[in-house]
Amino acid sequence: MPFIIYIHGFNSSELSHKSQLVKQRMQALGLGEQFACPRLPWQPQAAIDQLSEQIEDLQMEGYEVTLVGSSLGGFYASFLSDKFGLKAVLVNPAVEAPVLLRDYLGEQTNPYTQETYVLEEAHMQELEDLQTWQPRPENIWLMVQEGDEVLDYQAALNAYPHVAHKTHEPNGDHSFVGFERHVDDILRFAGFTDVA
Repeated sequence: MPFIIYIHGFNSSELSHKSQLVKQRMQALGLGEQFACPRLPWQPQAAIDQLSEQIEDLQMEGYEVTLVGSSLGGFYASFLSDKFGLKAVLVNPAVEAPVLLRDYLGEQTNPYTQETYVLEEAHMQELEDLQTWQPRPENIWLMVQEGDEVLDYQAALNAYPHVAHKTHEPNGDHSFVGFERHVDDILRFAGFTDVA
């Protein structure tokens, strides 16, 4: 039985717009019990540990898990796709996260949760340690928009040159404008066969 875990990005939460679009569509189809978007710790390794435990629990219950990760969540999803052999949809993924997040070292406030914390160099090392992913190309659906104002879309295209599924759109932005157009196809990719 299929199950989707949505992995939110840096300084985001389970209330992210794209996660809510997937959740609401699945609820409308009566599939709400087969969706999760956990609130993740801001520490990279702690986030991976939490997600790994959740994946292992779901697999023990007989679920086939597909990951949908946005931005930093896409970086995490790549690692976990490789680790567990899972399908993953990567939406404007932060493939260069260990470099990019150095610009955010210091005190941070999550605008969704109001949690404050201090991002340190040690957390960049945790990201570097996770940058070992080599997920199978047939498991990856890469979604990028050229108008992404936060990340270099070309870096993502370069990181995943041979993926089986690719959505490469001009314009747009980091949030992936028009994401709702793709939700039903994402559900089908994850193995939900009764999506009208």
